[in-house]
Amino acid sequence: MAKGYWIVTTTVTNPAFSEYVKGFGTWVQSVGGSVFAKDLQSKTVEGKGGHLAVIIEFPTKQAAIEAYNRVDYQELSKLRWSNSTDTNITIMDGSVDH
Repeated sequence: MAKGYWIVTTTVTNPAFSEYVKGFGTWVQSVGGSVFAKDLQSKTVEGKGGHLAVIIEFPTKQAAIEAYNRVDYQELSKLRWSNSTDTNITIMDGSVDH
């Protein structure tokens, strides 16, 4: 079964974003996910995206969807929303066989 991923881009607007990062690290581990890659100075070459890009890996796409929809994540995400702009989150299947 293929892994699931969140592909996230955002622009950090406030140093308090670090509170979200701290809480997110603990939370994502508790739901079986992990940060696969992170770049604080990513470059979007098409479309709109922020300078922070993160790929989060989950056991499956369904696990990634369920994690996003959890009440505890939606509460935690309020810290992200209040300290960043231009956030895009895409949930995708890690398989290339479709």
